[in-house]
Amino acid sequence: MQKFYPDRILKKLANLQFAIILLFLICLIVALGTFIEQDQTINFYKLNYPTVNPILKFIDWRIILFLHLDRVYSSWWFFLIIFIFSLSLLSCTLTVQFPSLRRFKRWKFYNNFENLDGIKSILPANASNNFAYQLHLSKYHIFRQGKTSYAYSGLLGRVGPIVVHASLILLLFGTTISSLQGFVAQEIVPRGEIFHIQNLVKVGSFSNISQNLSWRVNDFWITYTDTLKTNQFYSDLSILDNLGNELKRKTIFVNEPFIYKEFTLYQTDWDIVGLKVQQTNGSLVQLPLKKVLKNNKKFWFSTLNLDSNVTLSVLINDLEGTMFLYDQNGTFLQRAHIGEKINYQKFDLLFLDYLTSTGLQIKSDQGLIMVYLSFFFLIISVYVSFISYSQIWILQDIDNLSLQGNSNRAVLLFQTEFRKLIRQTSK
Repeated sequence: MQKFYPDRILKKLANLQFAIILLFLICLIVALGTFIEQDQTINFYKLNYPTVNPILKFIDWRIILFLHLDRVYSSWWFFLIIFIFSLSLLSCTLTVQFPSLRRFKRWKFYNNFENLDGIKSILPANASNNFAYQLHLSKYHIFRQGKTSYAYSGLLGRVGPIVVHASLILLLFGTTISSLQGFVAQEIVPRGEIFHIQNLVKVGSFSNISQNLSWRVNDFWITYTDTLKTNQFYSDLSILDNLGNELKRKTIFVNEPFIYKEFTLYQTDWDIVGLKVQQTNGSLVQLPLKKVLKNNKKFWFSTLNLDSNVTLSVLINDLEGTMFLYDQNGTFLQRAHIGEKINYQKFDLLFLDYLTSTGLQIKSDQGLIMVYLSFFFLIISVYVSFISYSQIWILQDIDNLSLQGNSNRAVLLFQTEFRKLIRQTSK
């Protein structure tokens, strides 16, 4: 019976060609997920990827749903590839990079320089202590054994690849957690209302949507440019606990979200859902408004039946408070404003206020901190990798001090530094 050798499996996983193949496969899958629309309905894929004349003669909606190409980033086989790639990075770190780091820290003494490459020089034998002092001033670590010495500098530069692998593993782990435990919801909430997260558009397999928290839309308003185009729209929001106590309050707008723990609320849209009107007898009426989009402009329309023979139509095109009134024949009557009392025939009307709603996107991304940390370490590793790892060997005999040095990068800079050490010692 063949024995199980974990180190052999680690070495196979650490194979560079295998890791490159996995990375290429991941990039191909990500590109495919960009090409094929994600998280859409079945009818969407049936309409856009029909069985008649499929893409590349075989890609239709049945293949997309069967292979889970409609939700690539949350499919089990994509997680499996990510997991294997993470194991490959971890195996490379354990079997190649850590042993290399330990090897670079070892003292390397040579009795001759025949098999060494690099820059060479000779100093008088009595310059040994002075040269060692100059190395110390240049931040070299020096070791001596008999008549041979060894010095190195820039070991931190050899840590760079380890940090790169660690940051990539952290990035993959963070994105996996985000995909499995995160969710996205879209809510359209009238001003003054309290709401819970309900309208989920994307949800992970292990998402936990807390119902102990709720949100309240305290206010909503819009600012306009001088040409009466929408400049910005704002929502004043509060987050409440299960007893109704306010935990945090903030006014959000586009590109300025509301962040509380793992929740992030974005301002996405707005709407006018109704118009509050006071009639002649003092009764209040809430007119529902219908939104019409024409030439990329929004209009809201409603009708108010004053009696069996009199109908008044109301047209709104912004939140500035101006309305346009028409009779039942479509004839323009007059302009009216919020807070203004008008008289039409025998009816007195007071337009009190708009009933507005705000469009909010709510996201929960519990792996976001890991993703941010991974990019931070990745940036640090890039700078660390630029540090040169330099080595200098010293062989002393009766008359001379033989020197030889090399560096893994910035060779010209190292040669300049090496010659400077020689000059400083010769003084």
